Amino acid sequence: MLSTNNFSFEFVFLILFFIVAIVEVYGEYKENTKIQFSTKPLLMPLLILSYFFGVVDTLSIARVDWLIIFALLGGWAGDVFLMQKNQEKWFLFGMIAFLINQIFYIISFFSSIFDTTSFNPFVFTLFGPVFLILLFMLPRFISKTGEMKIPVLIYLIAILVMHIAAILKLAAFQGFPNILIYIGSISFIVSDSTIAVDKWDKEIPNGKPIIMTTYILAQFYITLGVLLSAYL
Repeated sequence: MLSTNNFSFEFVFLILFFIVAIVEVYGEYKENTKIQFSTKPLLMPLLILSYFFGVVDTLSIARVDWLIIFALLGGWAGDVFLMQKNQEKWFLFGMIAFLINQIFYIISFFSSIFDTTSFNPFVFTLFGPVFLILLFMLPRFISKTGEMKIPVLIYLIAILVMHIAAILKLAAFQGFPNILIYIGSISFIVSDSTIAVDKWDKEIPNGKPIIMTTYILAQFYITLGVLLSAYL
């Protein structure tokens, strides 16, 4: 549960996060760079602050998962890099930043799995949907990535491992927080798949707002799942 204090910083920052997120998606839809430059850099810092105070206000600073904060900082750096005008120049830097985002998520998820005896085998059926997505999507665009093929494959492996870690975490600890983390990992894959198709295959109508909406939800669901897990 979240803090029930009359005044709680986590709710203030969370409300601000959603306000900024809505304005940001609107800016993407309208292709308004002024809005994007004003809102996009604020998303991850607001989510970090909401998570941090969500743990500290009710529990203690010792319960903060700093790996999640570092992951969100990687996401923030990726957001900033991909905002630059020369996207071809900065795209690789953005991908590296998001790779760091995924690596910290992977470490956090795997480090929390300490008892494999409680694994629910039915959870492993969740591997199916994402492998179907990759099976149909990968051959469609990977040959078109040119010099970016190796970085793209490395990032693809990282996000796949992150998704596997989220499923294993859900298998070990069934419950609402880990369902949220799993949904977040799926949303990340949808967002990145949309980027890949839009960039290297064919332009997707309203692709930018779709990408940002699924990305924002991915980071939010994962962060909220980790926050709620701190109370268990």
